[in-house]
Amino acid sequence: MRGFNRIAEFIGIMDNKKYKALNEVGVFCVGKMDEYVAVDTGYLKSRNTYKVTKYFNQKLTLLNDCEYAGFQEFGTRFMMAHPFIRPAMENHQHEINEIMRRTYSDI
Repeated sequence: MRGFNRIAEFIGIMDNKKYKALNEVGVFCVGKMDEYVAVDTGYLKSRNTYKVTKYFNQKLTLLNDCEYAGFQEFGTRFMMAHPFIRPAMENHQHEINEIMRRTYSDI
């Protein structure tokens, strides 16, 4: 019985570490999104955010709920794309890996 209690405790610790790491990566990526986003009025930039699901499969989602964010990210047939969400993660994998490593290093 005692072994099972320790396993549950370890799983809880790992879940908390993952949640913390994903939140740190989210803050980092939103900062990078702010650097990449095209700024005219600042409205698009002000809508950059992230969400981490807490339960089950924890995952990080980068968000921008501005009505024209998708047009900026992917372009249209009339306008070239000006991506700012995807490059925030794709161009900074080394830094993201470092954040994850730092969060898990004290286990």
